[in-house]
Amino acid sequence: MLMERLIFFDIDGTLTRTQNGFLPFNQAILDTFSVAGDIRSVFPDGMTDPHILEEIFAKMEAEIAISGDQLIQFADHLRRNYAAALGDGTTTVRALAGVSELLEQLSAHGKFAQGVVTGNFEATARIKLEAAGLACHLSLGAYASDSSQRPDLPPIAKRRWEKSVGRAVLSKDCVIVGDTPKDLEAARANGMKCVLVGTGRHPIEELRYHAPDAAITDLTDTRAVIDLLSKI
Repeated sequence: MLMERLIFFDIDGTLTRTQNGFLPFNQAILDTFSVAGDIRSVFPDGMTDPHILEEIFAKMEAEIAISGDQLIQFADHLRRNYAAALGDGTTTVRALAGVSELLEQLSAHGKFAQGVVTGNFEATARIKLEAAGLACHLSLGAYASDSSQRPDLPPIAKRRWEKSVGRAVLSKDCVIVGDTPKDLEAARANGMKCVLVGTGRHPIEELRYHAPDAAITDLTDTRAVIDLLSKI
C-alpha cells in the first residue's frame, strides 16, 4: 500500500509526560554555564531547548551569550544527566494514554509513515522515546540540534524521510501533531497540516481558538485518530 500521509509528532506533552525533568535540565545548565538556572521559571512548552536557555537567562537578568560550542556541551551534559536521572529513578518518562497503541497501528497501517519534530536535542529526544517505549516506531525526525528555530524543523524532517525512502512527499500530505500553538506555527510556515492535542498545558479551548486543521482532547481513540489523519 502506498504511503499517503507523513505524520510528525511532537514529543513532550503530545507523546510523553516527564516527571521531574527539571532536575537533569537544571543540572546541565549548572554543568555548562556554572550558574543555577531553573527551567521552572519559564513556560517552555513548544520552545526549542536553545530558546528555553535564552528565556531562563533573560528571566535571571544574566548576560550570558550562548555560543555554538556551549550548546554542544549543554546537549551532552543534558544527555548524560537524563540518562543518570532515569537510571536512578529520580526522573521518569512515560507514554501518554493511547500513544503506544496509535503508533503501533500507524506503523502497521501502510498509508502512514511517522517521525518526530521536537524542540529537544536529538540525544535527549531518543532517550525520552526509549524510556517511554516508543523509539521503535519513530526513527526519523528533526531536533533542536538541527536548528533552534522551530519552523525550520518540519522541512528538515521531511527531507530526511524522503532521502531514507527515495521518494518525494508533498508538504500538504504532511501532518504535524502537537500540543502547543508553536506546533501549529511550524506547520503553517511550511504548508503542512496540523492536529493539536489537549494533553499538554494549553487547554483544548485555547488550541481550538488558534484554528488548527483539527483539535482533539487526546490520542486514546485509536480508530478515530487514524480516521482523522487519513482524511485531514
